[in-house]
Amino acid sequence: MAFNKDEMNAPSWMNRSFFEKVLRHAERNSALTVDEFRILPGTKPGDHFASVIFRAIVRHSGSADEVSLIVKTLPSEEGLKKDILKDGYVFETETLMYTVIVPAMQRLLQSVGDHTVLGARLLYHEKLPTWVMVFEDITKQGYQMKVKQLDLEESKVVFAKVARWHAASMYLVDTLPEMKNLNKGVYNLFEENHQFLQMWQSCIAMLAGIVKEMPGLEQYSERIASIKETIFKRASAIYNYDPSSYVHVLNHGDCHFKNMMFKRTEGKLDDIMLLDFQLSLWGTPAVDLIYAMYNSVSIDTREAHRDELISFYHEELTACLTKFGYLRKLPTLLEIHLEMLKCGHLEFLLAATFVPFMCVDATEIMDIPENGEGFEMDFAEIDKMMESFKKCFLHPVYVEFITKNLPKFAHKGLIDLE
Repeated sequence: MAFNKDEMNAPSWMNRSFFEKVLRHAERNSALTVDEFRILPGTKPGDHFASVIFRAIVRHSGSADEVSLIVKTLPSEEGLKKDILKDGYVFETETLMYTVIVPAMQRLLQSVGDHTVLGARLLYHEKLPTWVMVFEDITKQGYQMKVKQLDLEESKVVFAKVARWHAASMYLVDTLPEMKNLNKGVYNLFEENHQFLQMWQSCIAMLAGIVKEMPGLEQYSERIASIKETIFKRASAIYNYDPSSYVHVLNHGDCHFKNMMFKRTEGKLDDIMLLDFQLSLWGTPAVDLIYAMYNSVSIDTREAHRDELISFYHEELTACLTKFGYLRKLPTLLEIHLEMLKCGHLEFLLAATFVPFMCVDATEIMDIPENGEGFEMDFAEIDKMMESFKKCFLHPVYVEFITKNLPKFAHKGLIDLE
């Protein structure tokens, strides 16, 4: 198995005294001592980007059993990831989410008899000398990652949890106004980094070139090429707060199936845990709904059940708000659909940049080493990277998807921008 290169060697500060500090805080035991520990890479290539993650196995005096911890921190190696994350915004956001906002949401849900769990338990965090967060390892509770996107049953569990998250934020925003200060989403980060933006713009250009050679889609090539730059400005605007939106919520901001863990008992789905609250932002619920629809829900499930899922989300949202005693006007299903239509350019953008990579395994397009070696994408070699990415765009599953959906995007005006 390959791991992210920057997770192959833990930083020197991640030592015995660090883990004693963490566990003394988590266990409320100032006399606790660490007997031994070992640190492993926390994730596989492609599982995440906005942090470096380690898994620590620790034996300590407070328990006969070893404990498994997930340690999340900033990258120390020079490169694109460090450049994007250097201002600490994503860790600042996630710390606020885990220490203030999500606990408040959890208490609100429990007050009406809803025991939905929104996130894993944060055990410890600090900002200096570097940002670090330590979580319980929920794999020990039976949660696992998925390698494929979600079927209808799984999608409904996700949309139900997102609906509760959104409803709780709507109810709590007056008492937690700091939610409204969360204003930087994934496309705002892309806009701030030239290398990342160049990579995604190259994907748009590649799609324009590919459809030019596809019978029946040639007419869309120039229109796609013409919005290579403006589509990202439009996406960034969608992620910005718009006072004219019918509904405002705190979005999770990164509802990708790789930011979820799944718990099953004898094949039956029990729960899905949301992870990574680094890009949460206040704005239209269309941000989460569209992003989840393309980055979590499988192509087949989305094609067959899109409207059903949106209606299900709306039912869960309004039922939850009613339970809370929400006194403002409840959002209508039409308003939710209108929000998604207003933000429809995001659908085309995700279809042109993220969906191709859902159609292949990472090993099909990259030379990922085996035997526990480290791997790192070289964002500086754009041309070489695009040659690998082209395999995704030419994959039969993606060709079928774009052949069917590109005319639909065009007929809605989603490949045109002024």
